[in-house]
Amino acid sequence: MVFVRDVMTRQVIVIDPDRTIADAAKRMAAKKIGGLVVVEHGRPIGLLTDRDILWNVTAKGKNPSRVLVREIMTSPVATVSPLTTLRAAARVMLEQKTRWIVVTRLENVEGIVTASDLTQGFLEAFARASKRGILSK
Repeated sequence: MVFVRDVMTRQVIVIDPDRTIADAAKRMAAKKIGGLVVVEHGRPIGLLTDRDILWNVTAKGKNPSRVLVREIMTSPVATVSPLTTLRAAARVMLEQKTRWIVVTRLENVEGIVTASDLTQGFLEAFARASKRGILSK
């Protein structure tokens, strides 16, 4: 069985909800990532993605230096534990209509898992099962 901990990204880049979108965009560009976990008092309270910035700031002609992260972040954030199975995590993504899930343990951010991570995990599990002859052809 494959768990979220096996496919999650452990180095999560976070941002405070009272920072500007310009700050967030600079952080995302510097790290070459598509999203940030919004954290307040050590707890994840939202997600901010490049898509959020594009649709809610750029496309609407807003000044990114005057818009705060909390104004456009997706909240509440979907969370799972590191011991959640890939299947259960995929179900959460479908139910919550999200492509990102924050992995938490005791409300602390442990990692992040994306739809791409889940797909990779499913492919690896399928390949292992095929090698062991578990899957019929």
